[in-house]
Amino acid sequence: MDTSSRQFGLLVAYLLPGFIALAGIARIVPAVARWLQPTVDQGSTGLGPPVYAVLAATALGMVLSCFRWILIDHLHEWTGIRRPLWDVDRLEARLDAFNALVEFHYRYYQFYANTLIAVASTYLLYRWIGTPALGLPTDIGVLVLIICLFAGSRDALKKYYGRTEQLIGHGS
Repeated sequence: MDTSSRQFGLLVAYLLPGFIALAGIARIVPAVARWLQPTVDQGSTGLGPPVYAVLAATALGMVLSCFRWILIDHLHEWTGIRRPLWDVDRLEARLDAFNALVEFHYRYYQFYANTLIAVASTYLLYRWIGTPALGLPTDIGVLVLIICLFAGSRDALKKYYGRTEQLIGHGS
């Protein structure tokens, strides 16, 4: 597994969902909104705002991941997707294959579920502050998106658990 694949996995798992949440926060925190504005004059702004935005989005992505663990991971478990029992002694010999499964399935699970939390929380924030352009069609669109993200997260997690159980599960 090369470094660029791992970086891409972390990007989709944390940074992208974090940017969604950051955009939501930007609606109520003017300093955050300035971080996300394109720089017109490169000489006067420096690297501060883009660096702040990336760091803040990454931190938010990590926080979203915690909420994902509390809400979505447990919901999937309660609805029948069980974490397999792994034989840790077999992990070392199959670590490269295990890392590939993490990048091919678990990172996408994290993206779908973290993005679900980011979209839902951002949309609730927009509705709470009374963003005027939102209404029933937008509510329906966001609900459809959340359902798709939930289904995608469920599918990716199920594949991850199934394939890691084949690789390092007890009795494999």
